[in-house]
Amino acid sequence: MSAAYIRTLARMAVRAKPSSIVMSRQVPVAAVARQYHSFRPTQIALKGRKHALKDEDDAELEAELLELEREKRELEALERGEAASSSSESSQEADNTRFQELYDTLITHTAPSTPQHELPRHSSLYHLAKAVSSVEQSQEIPPVVAQWRQRALPITMLVSDKLVHGVCKAGSPETALELLGDREKYALTPGQSTMRRVVRAFVRQVSEEGQTEEGLAKLDGAFKAMALIPYYSLAADDASVYANLVRGSLLYGGEEGLRRASITMDEFLLIDGEREAPLTKKRAAEVVAAAEKLAGAYEAEGQTEKAEALKKPIAEWKKSL
Repeated sequence: MSAAYIRTLARMAVRAKPSSIVMSRQVPVAAVARQYHSFRPTQIALKGRKHALKDEDDAELEAELLELEREKRELEALERGEAASSSSESSQEADNTRFQELYDTLITHTAPSTPQHELPRHSSLYHLAKAVSSVEQSQEIPPVVAQWRQRALPITMLVSDKLVHGVCKAGSPETALELLGDREKYALTPGQSTMRRVVRAFVRQVSEEGQTEEGLAKLDGAFKAMALIPYYSLAADDASVYANLVRGSLLYGGEEGLRRASITMDEFLLIDGEREAPLTKKRAAEVVAAAEKLAGAYEAEGQTEKAEALKKPIAEWKKSL
């Protein structure tokens, strides 16, 4: 083939537009590339993660549905005046077994001697938190979290909230206070709602214990949880937290309870006076309920001036309802 002929073909190719024949020849090549792209190692790993996540989500959803069904049966049994069925006991045994299995797996696979490639999935701690159902199980959580952090595994805000929620729901807000009280050891990253949850858990227990030493310890726990809020750079002027502290102090009762409720409300009034935006409807409702109970306690003690002084801020808060 002569050089002149080759140059002629080159000039024709430059001037000519891509023909349908050329394009049609390119399509199979692109299709083959797409087909073999799925066999790349990164794609295989991605597919594996997707399937694993799907399986975990399905299992989690199934567990939640079973829990709702169990609660429904218990409620129906209580309405009929019957004791909880044996199926509820078997369900509790299954929950305990699941927690123990997850706990054993985590404590084993996060040990210092565990190779890096055998470390547990990052979602494992979340599922362990969901499986907590007793105070005893709650008390086993801190060592697992500490060992988890020693292996430099992450703890997100979602997992932090689930850990706190799990131990509080199981009746151990003290464990939540332990986890939140040492950032270096446990490294939780709580949100605003997480701290509210701890305060509410302690207040619920104050209502159960009443004016006893145990009740006072629970009330102290609620105030300690409030003191940790600035430690995590969260909003210290949380209306819900102040309202629950007032409510918890009044639930404890007596002179000490009224003193704490009064000091807490006075502090909130100072903070609220500097607030730029009004309270939301939900927060205003909490504050109004707490303030009205405090006003009633003032009147019962003959402190009418303090009760009258609360009427004006209560009227302002009610505007947000």
